[in-house]
Amino acid sequence: MTLSGAKAKWLLGGAIASLCLNLFLVGGMIAGRVHGPMGGPEGKGGGMVMATVPHELKPVIREKLKARGPEFKQERENMRALRLNVADALAAEPFDPAALDAALATLEQSAGKLLHHAQEGLAQIAAELTPEQRKQWAEGWRKMGLRR
Repeated sequence: MTLSGAKAKWLLGGAIASLCLNLFLVGGMIAGRVHGPMGGPEGKGGGMVMATVPHELKPVIREKLKARGPEFKQERENMRALRLNVADALAAEPFDPAALDAALATLEQSAGKLLHHAQEGLAQIAAELTPEQRKQWAEGWRKMGLRR
């Protein structure tokens, strides 16, 4: 079967988006192996968030993130199962592009939920900080944004 026209463009676009999402997820998995189970150095939590925190604020932010850890556990476990669904769809014979697209879409939704929970958590943590601490943290975000 040969695809052409708009259908081929959509399929190519979906394949490219899928590749980008998978590279993002693989990068996250590699970062988890390098930085520990919660993303921070030696498993202390926070991943990219901790990279934005000035040294003097790290203990404060780390404790607040640690307290929110259980909220993320269920969605992380869900994402592990969904990644296995993607692997199954990739390995299926005969290959079914629609099944792969569905598995990737479900994985994307789960990743979106996890990101949403993280953003809510950051907002709540920021509300608990002093104005000076928030300014210090903001500087870390600015520095992170300037990196190339």
